[in-house]
Amino acid sequence: MDNEKKCNKYEALFIFSDDEAFNNHVKDCPDCQKEHEKYLKVSKLIKEVAPVYLERMKEKKNNNLKKLACCFIAFIGLTSFSCFKMYDNYVAEMNADFDSCVSAIGLPVDEYGFLEL
Repeated sequence: MDNEKKCNKYEALFIFSDDEAFNNHVKDCPDCQKEHEKYLKVSKLIKEVAPVYLERMKEKKNNNLKKLACCFIAFIGLTSFSCFKMYDNYVAEMNADFDSCVSAIGLPVDEYGFLEL
């Protein structure tokens, strides 16, 4: 094991001290310099990835909106179809009860109510 003690002030100085004290300590302490370089690399990677991440989140949001629009259109279509179907059934029932004017005057008619020759 190494008898040297490693400096563990980096996080405390980063959070609680002012920029000048933090930069002075990082400049003088090799352990904190290494840690600071690691954090700078991570920060650089995050800055590079941020636009890609934001674009993916935007695409995901747009995909969710597209799904919602499709569901809405399907709901409207099914509702309209069922309304038309009910209307057709209503008209069919009304026509079933309706005698044609041709049969009302006693002329021969087919099953559709048309004059039979």
